[in-house]
Amino acid sequence: MFKHIITVFIVTFFLNIGVTNAKVRGESFVDGLPSKILAEQRELLVHLPNNYHKNTHTNYPVLYLLDGQRNFNHAIGSLDLLNQSYMAQEMIIIAIKNTHRTRDFTPTYDENYNRWGMSGGADKFLDFMEQELIPYVDKSYRTNNFKILSGHSLSGLLTVYALQSRPQLFQAHFAFSPSLWWHDQVIFKQAESFLANTTELNNYLYLNLADEGGNMLSAFEKYTKLLKKQTIKGFNYHSEIDERENHGTSALIGQTLAFRYLYNTLQCPQEIIAQGLPAIENFYKKQSTKYGYQIKPSYSTITQAGKNALYRKEIIKAITFFEFNVKNYPNIADGYSRLAYALEADGQFEKALKMTNLAINKSVQENVESNSFKHHKAHLLALINNNKL
Repeated sequence: MFKHIITVFIVTFFLNIGVTNAKVRGESFVDGLPSKILAEQRELLVHLPNNYHKNTHTNYPVLYLLDGQRNFNHAIGSLDLLNQSYMAQEMIIIAIKNTHRTRDFTPTYDENYNRWGMSGGADKFLDFMEQELIPYVDKSYRTNNFKILSGHSLSGLLTVYALQSRPQLFQAHFAFSPSLWWHDQVIFKQAESFLANTTELNNYLYLNLADEGGNMLSAFEKYTKLLKKQTIKGFNYHSEIDERENHGTSALIGQTLAFRYLYNTLQCPQEIIAQGLPAIENFYKKQSTKYGYQIKPSYSTITQAGKNALYRKEIIKAITFFEFNVKNYPNIADGYSRLAYALEADGQFEKALKMTNLAINKSVQENVESNSFKHHKAHLLALINNNKL
């Protein structure tokens, strides 16, 4: 009996360890603010990036997530996984919990939908975001000037409406299965004028639809046709239909794709990477001017430049690129590992071992897999020992 109790205790102990550590990296908590504009308290779900408290001099983009209670968990999980693969920006997520969904997300009043609640409060809700919520977030957290609005279904309608009515408020817009059919497609008159008369806009739009027919499909196809006709300088968009998904899952799939597409639109082009570090730095200097805040060369851009140099056997140049990344991103374990491989290629085994040890230590702080770093360490130790013989 005693052995059985001990066995159960041990199994339970290790299961609890797994549960304790099995969470999205970063920090999540509840926040909120009173709104005079909406005459109510608005509750927020907040997620700070994994490196937020380590990179104390870094300011972050903000994703404003509508239908917050429904979409918060999958959005932070998808973003964290993409961050670990260097396929999306680290960002603060502010998820806004609903109080009167139909009221807040629809641009016009339609009595046919009174069973859902009052409608037509989109402008008032955007006033709340612009005049109260965004200033509160900017004051409370380390934000930069890049803001993203993300919505699904009716909140996807609001996202598109925000782009058309206040194009400077957010720098990117994600709209999953947007209800563009609302009130006899009332949004299209404004859409036609906006897309035809805007000549330049530094902005990004992602739209998707699932296996939805009827008014959802016809309105989506109509809007996509308008997008194809636009010639707005600086404006990028992706629009796609995935019939493998349904209305309930289009945000789950779309959020991951939108994160990735947006990240790619902001990256340094391959032809500039090929020109070397001065050209890369000049590109990001222009990006900083374009978006109104300082943007340093991305980790993935410099990593690609270093990989290219290694492929060309330009070892010293590769070391320079990887040292640049370690300086700019000191909390990313992968950076030290890549520098270690470049140093090994140059015969600097002791320095490579030092970088690999740093990669292992940083991996613990960063909460990422470290087995490859440990294997490289064993390999380097064998090389060093063989050279001493």
